[in-house]
Amino acid sequence: MQIGIAPRLALVLAVFAVLASGLTGYYAYDTSRRLLVERAEKNLLTATQVLGQRLVVALGSTAKDARLLASQAGREPGGEEVLARAALALLQVHPEYFQVRIIDGRQHGLERLRLDRDGQRITRVQGLELQEKAHQLYVSQTLRLSPGQVYLSRIFINRETGAHAGFERPTLIVATPVPLADGVSHSGRLAVINIDLETLFRDMRMELPGDLKVYLTNEWGDFLIHPDPTQTFGFDQGRRVLLQDHFPDARPIVAGEMDSVVVSNGEGPQGGLVAAFHRVQPPDFASQRFFIMGLAEPLDYVLRETRLLADNMWRIVLSFSFLALLLAWLVSRAVTRPLEQILLEVRRFAAGDSSSAPLPVQRRDEVGVLARGVEDMQNQIRRQVEALEESHQAMAHLAHHDALTGLPNRVTFFDRLEHAMAQARRQGRKLAVLFLDLDHFKEVNDQHGHQVGDQLLQAVARRIQSGVRESDTAARLSGDEFVVLLNPVHNGEEARLVAEKLLQRFRELLELEELALPVQVSIGISLFPDHGISAQALVDAADGAMYRSKSAGRDTCSMAEPASPPAG
Repeated sequence: MQIGIAPRLALVLAVFAVLASGLTGYYAYDTSRRLLVERAEKNLLTATQVLGQRLVVALGSTAKDARLLASQAGREPGGEEVLARAALALLQVHPEYFQVRIIDGRQHGLERLRLDRDGQRITRVQGLELQEKAHQLYVSQTLRLSPGQVYLSRIFINRETGAHAGFERPTLIVATPVPLADGVSHSGRLAVINIDLETLFRDMRMELPGDLKVYLTNEWGDFLIHPDPTQTFGFDQGRRVLLQDHFPDARPIVAGEMDSVVVSNGEGPQGGLVAAFHRVQPPDFASQRFFIMGLAEPLDYVLRETRLLADNMWRIVLSFSFLALLLAWLVSRAVTRPLEQILLEVRRFAAGDSSSAPLPVQRRDEVGVLARGVEDMQNQIRRQVEALEESHQAMAHLAHHDALTGLPNRVTFFDRLEHAMAQARRQGRKLAVLFLDLDHFKEVNDQHGHQVGDQLLQAVARRIQSGVRESDTAARLSGDEFVVLLNPVHNGEEARLVAEKLLQRFRELLELEELALPVQVSIGISLFPDHGISAQALVDAADGAMYRSKSAGRDTCSMAEPASPPAG
């Protein structure tokens, strides 16, 4: 029996409709999947860079603590109790520190002062329990440095006898020579701080989503932190567990050819991950040691929204296919035109073309069902992309601003200071840096707790911002240290007036949620180019002036000493 043209046309149209809707559904699913993966890669890279910057800030703070302890040891020869109190304060403020020591390199590396974290207690080791450490690499390496330079060890498993809480724990050592009273000559002693890597990273990643996996390797790619603890410190067990073996695409960052790399893989031992790795090199240390920081997110978590899109799309495809088999003989060329219109719109959408053609959503037939489904899919993808973009912007904001106070962070401040100095240099103008440090902030933390301390820092930030001009920049460096860039100023007296204005503001009680606290500040002032021609020199000069304000009785401001002329 010969089949008529109507059934054959209906069959052709039905097959065409099923094929077109299936391809449209797959193309839309594949596009949304690709967009989500790309956004996840960008967000992971931003988060990895932020986490790396936090590591740099944390190690920089430890280097500053080591220098401060060394300078006290140099100024206080024989003042062992003063040093002991300073070391105790460091251990109390920093839970990631588990050992603070002063070692005498002239007496076979004998420990002259040593405080250890022992569980919940802090123990002072004395007498015959003090050990000789001349055989340790960090002692000999640090003694080769000049006063002010800081040594950073590799990360290792601490097996020093009697290390208390630090024994058999991943450890990082920061050490610096102790200068003589002149601050320049080498005394033969060194200040040493042992950092607990696990505690340091536990605090750093508290704000990260729980599904993110954290990695850290040394410069050779050996895993130091890994979601699977059995993969860490393989070199300590006679084997090598390397980043470049688990993630071959990360070889360029280990080889030093790239600073960042993004990896997406769906197979192998680390299958189903989107990962980003970033090279982190702390700038405050004499060594050129660097680490590789990494974050990874399960691919299933990234693509969880696409599964819902896929289910909705396949329901539309199956529904349309079933109806097409029944109604294909009623439609002919009228069906082809709207389908092509829908496919063109999907292609435009996938290509990122913002100009959209109207879809035939007003139709009451299957083509209208498909058009409305595509429109819903587009809206869903747009919402997801907007949400991802907001997340990316939040990450970018976090990379340049302090998470607690919302002020610009150290990186942003130094960037603005460099630009302001370049502009001032071209125009022959001056600018000023104010270095503010809260007086007796530790007592507030000890008496009222860290939550009140955080509220106090936020209130301090608001008060500083309200006391400067819109053209000025207020930032938080770390802890209770703040800086202000005054741009421009005509002379030092103008900068001093601003500082006096801020001092007057801080003589008023700070109103918190349930408390009113008296808080005062000590301020150091430096001018460009009088007190330095580099950003770091300008901040250091203001920092030194702030310490003179502290010595002068606090609640006052001091001008930096003029910069020494270059030699020769």
